[in-house]
Amino acid sequence: MNILMISIDYPPVPGGISAHVYELSKALSAKGNKVSVVTRRRVGEKKQETLDGIDIYRVPLRFMALIYGLQIRRFVRKLLPTTKPDIIHIHGMGPLEWYNISHIPLAYTNHTSGYLKRIQKGGWRRITMLKRYFKKVDLFLAPSKELLHIPFEIDAPKRFIANGVDGNKFLTDPAKRKEIRTKLQLDDNDLVAIVTRRLVDKNGVIYLARATALLKDQNLKFIVIGDGPERTRVEKEFKKNCGDRAIFLGSKKHHEIVEYYSAADFSILPSLMEATSISGLEAMAASLPIVGTNVGGIPELIQGSKNGYLCEPADPLDLAAKIEILLRKNIKTLGLESRRMVEECFDWQRIAEQTMVAYDKVSPKN
Repeated sequence: MNILMISIDYPPVPGGISAHVYELSKALSAKGNKVSVVTRRRVGEKKQETLDGIDIYRVPLRFMALIYGLQIRRFVRKLLPTTKPDIIHIHGMGPLEWYNISHIPLAYTNHTSGYLKRIQKGGWRRITMLKRYFKKVDLFLAPSKELLHIPFEIDAPKRFIANGVDGNKFLTDPAKRKEIRTKLQLDDNDLVAIVTRRLVDKNGVIYLARATALLKDQNLKFIVIGDGPERTRVEKEFKKNCGDRAIFLGSKKHHEIVEYYSAADFSILPSLMEATSISGLEAMAASLPIVGTNVGGIPELIQGSKNGYLCEPADPLDLAAKIEILLRKNIKTLGLESRRMVEECFDWQRIAEQTMVAYDKVSPKN
């Protein structure tokens, strides 16, 4: 099958959509499909290259974001004779707005919490806009069941397909654990929670900062990797509630984050909105248990308290209570269950197989 992916975000740009499109494309290519990706071109990047078996075409998007989709559409139309796609797969709402290629089946993955905010705000203008967008779609996919919810009928079949993870990238490395802990001045007996989150409102890190006021164990430390508009506020709250026990490392490229999982003992996902969290899956692949909020796709990752605990969103008291419960358990045993779940349910090869089955449900157009 010839598959054309369209996504404004793609590596080396960090983020969940970027990682999803790259890993899914790579897995689909490994299964014998011809995969091409159209994405945004940034300074210093090549217009076209082939990496990991994927043909990547980068478009210089100019002016305001409102017309990015129009520029992508023009580029894709010129590219069709070269790529000859059997299906086009759009990720994110931006490229969908101007899309009008009606003779090729269109799959769409509804990734972002921005969609949920639109639904919550409501209003006839927003709903009319979404109806116009989704009318173009022949297959509607989402990495959380929450993102499958549409407040009106559409013709396209809807499928939940989780995010995935390449478990081979996140194997625990004892040497790295020692190296990083020494660098960060962490003791062997410290219990370390890792938080890899952009510091924005929807990721809820401020509630974790407030929860630390209730966590008095001086050996409990926090590594926070990420940046964003909430950083100053979040850092101030951590400092007030747990002193120097929180270490802020700022924003890091994806490959730089990997080794820090080895230094940690568990991971925290305090999100208010979330799909099947890629950072959560990465922590699980590194054999870490998780404490996470009962929202979006996070309950898909934390099942029956076998590999962690769910708490209520925006509730520092419940979050602190669940962390305390985790600390009384055998963390290594819980972490091994996380790793088993990744291998059996969330490997990208399995996600690619599920995606191909969904593609096959879409009838070719004449």
